[in-house]
Amino acid sequence: MSIKTRFSRLSHGPVRQAWTAAMVASLTPAIALAQTGGLVKTRTAMELLRDNLYIILPIVCVIIGLVIFALYAAEIMRKDDAVRWLIAVVGAGSVAEVVALLWK
Repeated sequence: MSIKTRFSRLSHGPVRQAWTAAMVASLTPAIALAQTGGLVKTRTAMELLRDNLYIILPIVCVIIGLVIFALYAAEIMRKDDAVRWLIAVVGAGSVAEVVALLWK
């Protein structure tokens, strides 16, 4: 009997059934855990990150605005570029605040 025949018999016989049963048994608890609230820790971490972003994002926008002003004052950045960057930073801060207001 060739090796190919032996492997084909194994793949269609009780070994395959045992393998399938083992895979189902190993994956079922993870699915059940996800459905019954096993992801509470992750949800809490994401909510904490969201709450901290509401605080951090406006501060970061102010710091970026000050850096842009310093670059313009040192004549490293041109006026039209500085205005363009400031509009983008103000827009990003405004969008963050609107999102914070809508989803609280």
